[in-house]
Amino acid sequence: MSKKISMQDIANRLNISRMTVSKAFKNDTDISSDMKEKVRLVAQEMGYQYTKNEQYELIVLVPEIFLAETEDFYTTLYKRLNENAITKNISLVLKIVSKNDEKNLQIHFSTSNKDGIMMLGQFEKSFVRAVEALELPLICVDFYYDDLNLDSIVSNNFNAGYIATKYLLKHGHSSIGYVGRIPSTNSIIDRYLGFTKALIEKGLDYKNALILEDRNELGEMKEVVLPESLPSAFLCNNDHSAYLLIQKLNKQGLRVPEDISIIGFDDVIYSKISNPQITTMKVSRKYMAEQAITLMLRRIHNKKAKLINMTLECLMVERESVKEHKGA
Repeated sequence: MSKKISMQDIANRLNISRMTVSKAFKNDTDISSDMKEKVRLVAQEMGYQYTKNEQYELIVLVPEIFLAETEDFYTTLYKRLNENAITKNISLVLKIVSKNDEKNLQIHFSTSNKDGIMMLGQFEKSFVRAVEALELPLICVDFYYDDLNLDSIVSNNFNAGYIATKYLLKHGHSSIGYVGRIPSTNSIIDRYLGFTKALIEKGLDYKNALILEDRNELGEMKEVVLPESLPSAFLCNNDHSAYLLIQKLNKQGLRVPEDISIIGFDDVIYSKISNPQITTMKVSRKYMAEQAITLMLRRIHNKKAKLINMTLECLMVERESVKEHKGA
């Protein structure tokens, strides 16, 4: 595999810091003439050509299911990544991974002259290991596995699920359902666990809380099936599911929030086009993108840097889909 030589490679060869290499190329007076000459000779030997603004090219892998027409979160997150990358002289190459390729560990992209890989969304652990074996700096964005030694950045989904459920409890709801397939992605599971913690603290029957599945085993969205008896509120694992649930409840003559209150997740377009607009837990895709790029550059510059698993807090955006529940 052809590998693009970086300043860090030169630094590793000479057992010096990347900053020293950079200063040497800039003819900084802090660096001795002997060191500048050593850097120049090693760079020439390794085939490295210095440019004032070092450029990087990254591969961004996304599962096809996360870029479906109905998905807004990951489409926007990729846009934010690209916007931030451009400001740092980084180019992104988007590669969409089919479910079949993921399952069969098929790598259908070239890593020639690439500086790193960002995996966006959630992939099977076996596929992550296959990508890790390519030996390029690798960052997991919006998912993680505790037993893989990889940098990652995620939202604090557990705490967000807990805060959202506490908000419903504070508004008088003691019968609350959850919309999401368990198990599915780490995000959906963590949001559900936060939901469960809030119910336990309140002394409610969390074991029999209603769970409505909004996707199949392949992760594809499906229509939820409503039972005859409904809770007074739902926590939905994303805004799209909340949007669809509101439409389904309306068709059955139920009003949101007058009859049933709803909270979503992510603060994507569905929360704003819904009638009523949806109270949601906001995940800052802009900040997540900025930090993901920072993590990647850190890993490129120092492949032996300590592992970082970054967690970002979510903020509640109060809109119109939650109302005080007065009881039966």
